[in-house]
Amino acid sequence: MKRRKTTDSRKLSIYGFRLVENGHNFYALLDFDVTELREYLRIKRREGGGGSLFAFLLKAIAKCLQEFPEFNAMVDLRKTTYFETVDIGVPIEVENDEGIVNRQYIVRNAAEKSIGEISAEIDAAKENKDRQEGFILSRAMRALIPRLPGFAVSWLFRALAGNHGKVRELSGSVFVTSVSMFSTAPGYVIPYVGGPKASSFAIGSVAQKPVARKGGVVVREMLNITAVFNHDIIDGAPAARFINRLKRYIESDYRSLT
Repeated sequence: MKRRKTTDSRKLSIYGFRLVENGHNFYALLDFDVTELREYLRIKRREGGGGSLFAFLLKAIAKCLQEFPEFNAMVDLRKTTYFETVDIGVPIEVENDEGIVNRQYIVRNAAEKSIGEISAEIDAAKENKDRQEGFILSRAMRALIPRLPGFAVSWLFRALAGNHGKVRELSGSVFVTSVSMFSTAPGYVIPYVGGPKASSFAIGSVAQKPVARKGGVVVREMLNITAVFNHDIIDGAPAARFINRLKRYIESDYRSLT
């Protein structure tokens, strides 16, 4: 058995997860047919345009959030804040002197950017070893907070979560994570999310699956996505309409986003 000291970055993660405990979320486990979409993106890349599937999904989610403003919002007992721009926080891995570390990058105003622009931004962020984004930007604060008493850190984080504008500035208005870049195993990812944000998304991998089509069975490339909705602001019927719109963008209206 081996033991080693918990790193400061892991301590900050633990405190952040505690902040969103006991959220009032409900989940939608979704399958989308991306067979035509992936072929279309491959053609666009060969022509020198387009972008990655992940970048496309960020764009599609951002357009839906733009069309359904209540999903691009934050809520608490005192106020509900709706944001005009969609700022998507995504986790990335960066290799620096500490090894491979997790960082957050925020795609600002994602609904108005092309898929190629989103892809290029994320790729550039992965190469920027010094960039820091997240709730704690200052190096001094990142060093100090893990050494404070737990109750003091919890109070500080709760106070920060009550400032919706600051939350958007530091972590975006919505969170999207993905395991599709690291795993080909089919299945759904259930993210640990909560706090004031109205919605979050977890993108799984693409796998070939048998699908019923016109009275027969065909093999299609299917993508798993988990959509997480904060029930404090989102109800079932609006969530269903949002999902239907996202499905159309992914399965049939994808050309309008490229």
